[in-house]
Amino acid sequence: EANPQTPEMLEELGGFLGRLDLALSGFTHPAARDSDLAWNPALALEVISRHLDAIADPGRRDLVEHFVRIADATLAPILHRLRSGVIHNDANDYNVLVGPPAPAGGPRPRQIVGLLDFGDMLHAWIACEPAVAISYAMLGQADPLAAAARVTAGYHRAHPLTEPEVEALWPLALIRLCTSVCLSAHRRTAEPDNAYLTISETPAWRALEAMRAIHPRLAHYTLRA
Repeated sequence: EANPQTPEMLEELGGFLGRLDLALSGFTHPAARDSDLAWNPALALEVISRHLDAIADPGRRDLVEHFVRIADATLAPILHRLRSGVIHNDANDYNVLVGPPAPAGGPRPRQIVGLLDFGDMLHAWIACEPAVAISYAMLGQADPLAAAARVTAGYHRAHPLTEPEVEALWPLALIRLCTSVCLSAHRRTAEPDNAYLTISETPAWRALEAMRAIHPRLAHYTLRA
């Protein structure tokens, strides 16, 4: 509900998450490594495959399969080079708290002041933290790649990403959105009256359609820059 979602605010979001993950460095808990959570990034391709047929539109199924091929080809060679740790794993636009509007002409943009819902927290690739934020920050944006770049810049300034992590960001964000639309399609049949389960579905499809026009190498090099 915070509008406008300015580039500066998206960069603040990235920085907030970077500081969070820096604070979590070295934290561990037995339950964090024992997760069959549907939102576990390590299980994303399995979850998508399991629920892909719940998407009725064949064109949309093809779109998801297109992104799965990109992610699989990109991520498989580099996953072993990604750092891992405990992450929040759900910095979507309903879980981020934004402070009051900044004074006109003030020195700082509108601040990110808090984060809700640690229920999906787990041990995963650290790059998934900014990737999840990127996937939701792109929703409703005229230029999704520019929004992704601002979140990346903010995160990297607070918690520097490695070269393989930067390369992984775009495919991880793609796969998060694909997981979201597959789970929404599945849950619509199980809980048709639960509006929250599908609240991101329409903007997620729009974002995926826009992202198809962005070459993966262009995305990688833009985020790297």
